[in-house]
Amino acid sequence: MISTTEAIILKSVKYRDSGKLLTVYTAEFGRCSLIANGARKAKNKFGSALEPMSCSTLTFYKRLGKDLHTLSGAETAVPMRNLMDSFDRMTTGLAICETVHSTQTHEEQNLAIFTLLKQSLLALNAGEGNEQTLLAWFQAHYAAQLGFRLAPDFCAASGEAVSPSDAPQFVLSLADGAPYSPAFAQVNTGFRMDAGTLAILQRLLHIPPEQALRIALSERQHTQLSDFLTLYYQFHLDRTVSDRSRRFMQAAQGL
Repeated sequence: MISTTEAIILKSVKYRDSGKLLTVYTAEFGRCSLIANGARKAKNKFGSALEPMSCSTLTFYKRLGKDLHTLSGAETAVPMRNLMDSFDRMTTGLAICETVHSTQTHEEQNLAIFTLLKQSLLALNAGEGNEQTLLAWFQAHYAAQLGFRLAPDFCAASGEAVSPSDAPQFVLSLADGAPYSPAFAQVNTGFRMDAGTLAILQRLLHIPPEQALRIALSERQHTQLSDFLTLYYQFHLDRTVSDRSRRFMQAAQGL
């Protein structure tokens, strides 16, 4: 069966002498694995449409009952050239793609995930700074698609609204992604987060990605958000979400 669908390229590795083995997230089929024969030749018919983070229209021969399909055509659907112009944009985009790659199973279609992934990369491509905030925005919204929605606006014990002005620091439940109000904080354990960081987390769930890119994080706020979301995903998935590409590139740059 010949299929044509829009896709985000999540990962690309060498395959045999001149090909590529691709992992893509498609609008129609979810995560798919494709062979692109001849894609590494100097002159190939795919051009730049198979680079990681690309949003492309792919045509491939989908073999029923098989996990690996053969790509026959590819062209760029939405140009996102700026992603490769900045180290921070590039590593953030790769982290977003790798999060999807490591959490999605083979060929489970979810248009909401595809839309969120594409929306995040488009915003990143158009942004100018604060990429770490966008990554936190994506992880917070993506958690809802995985079935463990954050609830930072409400007390994990009582369900009542929580305001960051209620206390200088909060304890957040890793089970619920929600803070305990001061009345319940003393008898519960969880992740400790400053009131200012909680305010940002609350805000991220109610704004589009373009607005997230306008929020500058202090080093402490970035560390708290990153550590909390890592532990939150680990708690619900019973494993750490891979971010190898980002960590490898940062190490290579001496960051």
